[in-house]
Amino acid sequence: MVRWFDPHQLLDTAVRVVVSGIFSSYADKRELQARLPAEVPDRSGAGELWFDYVADLGDGWNSTYTVARLLAAEELKLDWNGQAHVTERGRILVMGGDQVYPVPKAVEYENRTIGPYRAALPCAPGEAPELFAIPGSHDWYDGLVNFTSIFCRSHDIGGWRTSQARSYFALKLPNGWWLWGVDIQFGACLDEVQLQYFSDVVANQLQPDDRIIVCMGKEVESGRKEVEVHSDWNVVYLEREVIQPTGAQVVLFLRSGKHYYARYEEEEGSRQHIASGGGGAFCIPPTTSPSGWTSPADGMVTCRRAATYPSGAVSKGFRKRIWLLAPFNIPLAAVFGTVQVLLAFMMGLHLKDRHVSLGLVDLRRALWESPTAFLLILLMIVSLALMVRFAHDAGGLARLLLALVHSTLQLVTVAAVMVVASRLSSTSGLRGGWSLVVFLGVIGVLGGIGGMVGMSGYLWATNCLGFHGNEGFAPLHHQDQKHFLRLHIDAQGALTVFPMGVDRVGRKWQLRPDAPPHAPWFDPSGPEPEPHLIEGPIRIEGRATSAAL
Repeated sequence: MVRWFDPHQLLDTAVRVVVSGIFSSYADKRELQARLPAEVPDRSGAGELWFDYVADLGDGWNSTYTVARLLAAEELKLDWNGQAHVTERGRILVMGGDQVYPVPKAVEYENRTIGPYRAALPCAPGEAPELFAIPGSHDWYDGLVNFTSIFCRSHDIGGWRTSQARSYFALKLPNGWWLWGVDIQFGACLDEVQLQYFSDVVANQLQPDDRIIVCMGKEVESGRKEVEVHSDWNVVYLEREVIQPTGAQVVLFLRSGKHYYARYEEEEGSRQHIASGGGGAFCIPPTTSPSGWTSPADGMVTCRRAATYPSGAVSKGFRKRIWLLAPFNIPLAAVFGTVQVLLAFMMGLHLKDRHVSLGLVDLRRALWESPTAFLLILLMIVSLALMVRFAHDAGGLARLLLALVHSTLQLVTVAAVMVVASRLSSTSGLRGGWSLVVFLGVIGVLGGIGGMVGMSGYLWATNCLGFHGNEGFAPLHHQDQKHFLRLHIDAQGALTVFPMGVDRVGRKWQLRPDAPPHAPWFDPSGPEPEPHLIEGPIRIEGRATSAAL
């Protein structure tokens, strides 16, 4: 899985985020898609239809391949409260965003997405299922260059057939249902070309009382951040000005971006909002998911949380793993240790045995007497600014307070490490240069561990307050608790959503060289991953009635 806190990875991702943000503002790739065919695939011929939804998938092999293998199975038999449910492989697979991590290089798509899905379904007996995808933020980091090459050029990905021409789409489904995949770039806006595409769909094909499912790569904490406010307004504009005048309704929102399952119901109305990002990326337990929200952009629509996966009890157990940051991120610990060794040199602690019997007063004097005192103070100010940027989940005074606490925690850790290292070198019985070697060596080791422990403490405490879900769990590479959605439009026109979870993914795999051509290339060498229903099937009525059960 991606080593998110590896220093090289952090730098590479940061550069791409900055560059993509600049270029997306001045050269929006979606505007160029006006030259491509504005197709509206019609899959409404059958009386019923099975289709699947998966998002946030291209991270590690074990988790991504386990989910792909379940999606490729011809049927999955599940039980809920003693009632058996037999589900079929979707005729359509929708990937809802972030098909690759950490950056959308061609080789990363090949290794983290195409490879696992090709291995799970090398070919399909009979008619091949279709695959449609919308980009998430990580797909956008190269301006959609590789995304469009892979998903918008009619290439096969194993047994799945791609056919979309743009980064967004509208699929006509049976019995008055539609599936719209919306590309909101980095969550900021809908471009004019895309708005015109959906407006043309509405004008030419949408019928009164049609039901629409909207998929978008957007977090579910609506309205907390400025970028989410903008995307809210764009989606609300699309619904209010384009869809509602026809009499059609949006009844289900599928959102990616958060690596857990959370379903929200509107208190007044029948619409469902499902956050589903468990296709393979590191698990984020829903400890930071809101219990509900009220969105001014939707006319003060209030939603309440109805279900989550993993459960609350399991999620609280995950939080303890934040204290394991150091063993999971040794390269970053090495950076912390190296920085503290350099600080010791900058403060002149290597001169005239000043490192012997250090106290806090000695450290303060060494700081002010250092010829690089100005640089050290500037470094503290820059560190505080970085901590403010790091505490992006909070706002206003709370953000500044979190940054101050984090900076203070790191400074206290630095001072404590130097004092402890001085005591250990003094009691080692060594003198002269060897004593200094022990002092610097202990600083390097304890500085690395102490820096990571300080960060763990900060992330653990802020996660308890509902902040830093990504930063707290991304570096732990947790590959279990994955999920996807299987949806079914029946002959009566009702839509049923089956949220499927798998608590433990496969760890070891064995090649099957003698298996049939359409069978997965690898089987688990241990127990089969066991899918289960996260909650009871969610049924949404079709045209006949508007009540959602």
